[in-house]
Amino acid sequence: MNRLVKLCALCAAGVAQASGFYLGDNGAKTMVQGGAFTAQADDATAMQHNPAGLAQQPGFSFLADLQVIRHDVSYLRQDPGFDPNNPTTLINKVNNRPDPFLLPFVAATYGFPIAGRTFTVGVGLFAPPSQGKYDYPAPNYERDPADPNKYLERPNKYAPQRYALISNNIIIAYPTLSLAYDIHPKFQIGISAQLTVGQFVQKQTMYGGDALGSNPDRQLQENPDYDATVAIDLPGQVGFTGILGVMYRPTEWLSIGGSVRPPIPFKSRGKITVDLPAFFTANGASVVGAKGGSCSTADQATVTNCEAELVMTLPLEVKLGARLLPIEGLGINLDVTYQGWNSIDQLLLTPDNVSLASGPGAEPVKIAPFGVKKNWMPTWSVRLGASYRVFKYLSVHAGGMFETGAAPSSTYSVDWTHPTRVIVTGGVTGHLGPIEVIAGALFTPTVTTVVTDSIVGRGQTQPEIAPPVANGIYTSGAWGLIFGVRGHFGEAPVRKPLVAAATP
Repeated sequence: MNRLVKLCALCAAGVAQASGFYLGDNGAKTMVQGGAFTAQADDATAMQHNPAGLAQQPGFSFLADLQVIRHDVSYLRQDPGFDPNNPTTLINKVNNRPDPFLLPFVAATYGFPIAGRTFTVGVGLFAPPSQGKYDYPAPNYERDPADPNKYLERPNKYAPQRYALISNNIIIAYPTLSLAYDIHPKFQIGISAQLTVGQFVQKQTMYGGDALGSNPDRQLQENPDYDATVAIDLPGQVGFTGILGVMYRPTEWLSIGGSVRPPIPFKSRGKITVDLPAFFTANGASVVGAKGGSCSTADQATVTNCEAELVMTLPLEVKLGARLLPIEGLGINLDVTYQGWNSIDQLLLTPDNVSLASGPGAEPVKIAPFGVKKNWMPTWSVRLGASYRVFKYLSVHAGGMFETGAAPSSTYSVDWTHPTRVIVTGGVTGHLGPIEVIAGALFTPTVTTVVTDSIVGRGQTQPEIAPPVANGIYTSGAWGLIFGVRGHFGEAPVRKPLVAAATP
């Protein structure tokens, strides 16, 4: 029974993961132009892309945007050392089953004159541009009535990704206050102050067989009898960040903009549950919380005593852009964006006085913090978009972006499928007096990634000898619908002349 003490690593090892941040960018007007908006920033989404742009908006403005995103991922798990040209060791292909994920952006601004220039205040609420919910096949541990030694659906075949992820649901929101000032006809500045709030929910499977000397290195040899299910439900602690933006317009036909947001420390804290394999519970093992209550989902009355904290850091983001107005009615935007995803070197999960009791009368052993290495890399994206006012009531838009992947193949997994990719977008805007209505779409062609050098080990009690479980063939593609309504009331949001008119 002493070997069961090693199970303490299980309870922390499996849930420090994350989803595929990011997919595109925020805002309807931005996305129908391929995400290029930094030097335009002429609606309330400027509080995210370049707060200085808000100074272009005297009077009252509002917007309500919604992106409907679906990110499709498939995975063919392979044993280590497989030949991608002859993947004969495949067991089963799995797909995530995402419901369309809703990404809203609501905001309002008001600009008024100070010293003859426009000072604008804005408030808004929005989320990171990502799909935050993923569902993969859950392992089915129901036995075959005709043969109790067999499973109806053997988990290592029907849920081969279970050691990386079963499901998650991540919600992050940024309540934002923005200020901008048009200090000179050629130059505007702005700043956004943001709170960070959210919730992190995830479930996956861990392997406890190595505590008994069973440590298979091939998928077909994995024994589901030793699977434990670990889940977290962690509300995010309120944090703080900000965005600084500038806008420079040297001529009537050229604007240059830039913004920077520092890395965002993010902490979430809440409930952790651990359902141990039947083999271990039959021998008296259990996981207990700070006050001695069970951490099993079967004991909901006491599971609130089982808590953990997850720490991660969202990246530094720098945006530079230019906007050209070559002819009347046509605007062309070009942006370059840097995101410092190397901020996520690892994800650290720390159980709070959660312990493993290996049997009646045994002294509980406290579960230590556990970090999952990610080794993510900085990414670059180039974004190009254009808008053309066809006539008084209609504009058309098109754009695209190319962005490098953040996850190296060695740590690539179903929980982070961010390959180098292209996103194509387009849409139309109806101009109805002070109201604009935007409709569009985005599409990411499917990208296939072959991983043969994975270091993502199966979560288990001895992770240093865990064989990799993330080798295989991945596909990643996405589509989305874009909707937006915005209105402007008061002085028209037009560019002021660069020089004063001559006095007659």
